Amino acid sequence: MRSNRRLAVALVAVLAGGSLVACSSGGGEEIATLDLKTGTNSPLTITAAQLAGLAQGGAVVDVKPTADGTIEAAKGGALVFKPKAGFTGSVQLTAVVSPAVALYSSNIPPLATIGGVSIDGSGYGSSWTPVPGAPGEFYGLTDRGPNVDGPGKDEKVAVMPDFTPQIGRFKLEDGAAVLQSVITLKGRDGRPLNGLNDTAAPTGERMLDLDGAALPPTDHGIDSEGLVALPDGSFWVSDEYGPFLIHFDANGQELERLLPGRGLPEVLRSRTPNQGMEGLTVTPDGKRLVGIIQSALNVPGLSGNAKEVPVTRIVAIDLATKAVQQYAYLLDNPKDTKKAVSEITAISDTEFLVDERDGKLAPKANKTIYRISLDGATPLGERNPETIAGVSTTVAAEAALKGAGITPVRKTVALDLSGLVDKLNPAGKFFGHDKVEGLSSPDGGKTLFIANDSDFGLAGIAGPQTPYQLKAKVLANGLQDSLEVLKVDTTKLNEPTAERTITVTVG
Repeated sequence: MRSNRRLAVALVAVLAGGSLVACSSGGGEEIATLDLKTGTNSPLTITAAQLAGLAQGGAVVDVKPTADGTIEAAKGGALVFKPKAGFTGSVQLTAVVSPAVALYSSNIPPLATIGGVSIDGSGYGSSWTPVPGAPGEFYGLTDRGPNVDGPGKDEKVAVMPDFTPQIGRFKLEDGAAVLQSVITLKGRDGRPLNGLNDTAAPTGERMLDLDGAALPPTDHGIDSEGLVALPDGSFWVSDEYGPFLIHFDANGQELERLLPGRGLPEVLRSRTPNQGMEGLTVTPDGKRLVGIIQSALNVPGLSGNAKEVPVTRIVAIDLATKAVQQYAYLLDNPKDTKKAVSEITAISDTEFLVDERDGKLAPKANKTIYRISLDGATPLGERNPETIAGVSTTVAAEAALKGAGITPVRKTVALDLSGLVDKLNPAGKFFGHDKVEGLSSPDGGKTLFIANDSDFGLAGIAGPQTPYQLKAKVLANGLQDSLEVLKVDTTKLNEPTAERTITVTVG
């Protein structure tokens, strides 16, 4: 029957090693197929651009196994097909495509190789924000640099102590997140900032180098986490040390700085180490910076572990007057879920998207995007919602806050991100990152751009012996972690996946 045949109607692209063909189904729908060639016993790389063309605006989320060879993930969003030894002939690979998502992978050279472990160069996913006036382009932010937990409590190993936190400008095209340029962050004196502890903001952490030697605090330290790009070319960056809010010019030099007791509420000094102002955004009217603290403040009088208290704070700063308001944000049962906040992005002057996540790799992780509203939320003033809620459940914390006359921000689920990626690839091999930290939306929440912090591809140290031997962070797809950007069209979440054919001629 005609409806069961595919008719080639147009050659839409010619690619290295093969062609991408648009075919017509019986209903007139154009369906792409990919025709490729390789030699006997010769691996074939299927590029990110080829996969993006096959997906026609969506993403290839899986390729089904074949008895005629193996399929492996490769750097830069590519796949490698390895024909079975001695095989010749034609192989039809079945790609599973989702119309709801598109994937953009980075392919940036490593910063270094230490002890045989690559230090990934694509660690720009701590925040992700549009470049004003440049559709399809984004700024990504690194954190303080390659670091891992040390052998002792509150110890961090700075793998590259001289690393300068930086902003990267990226263009998303043909399945790739392409780094266009880099802006390094500098102090008022023009000297580069670094990721070491800052003398103005003791955290209780002890930083070591790879030989186990202590690294003293510096007056140029920053743990950059949140990023705002303004139309005038300047940037605001939030950090986890102070927490600080720092205004940089278009070249990355510091213009002004807000810190607890000097522009920010003094109570913010009580942030848990490595749990400071994790997210930052600006309202569309350009009037307010809005930041969010990663987890509950460890305020005086708090009983128990602050990371298990289900309330944190949103901090709103009027850019003209520098007036500050704080609001209570209820976390999703962190004692059980281990979730904390990683990003906030404005979708109106009072509504925002917030990324809450655990620290697990896919599958079976727990990462959720919430839609929140400040309308009706109670300014905190000098009250501490952390001691009012205590270590409890979200429901109990909400009741305690309301009993104290505090209405937290309203919150509803916008996207079950872990549920989505697990549904698309139950093995965790599609966007299976642990630290989903960058989030932006150009259209009020309909389309989401979600980036991961790769931790520079590092998982930790192999043991307490010095010099410390690094361990790579490896995803379920077998690759070392690196930056990827997932585009989600929330209007298509209920659309089914489809199958597309990749024909490989071997021999």
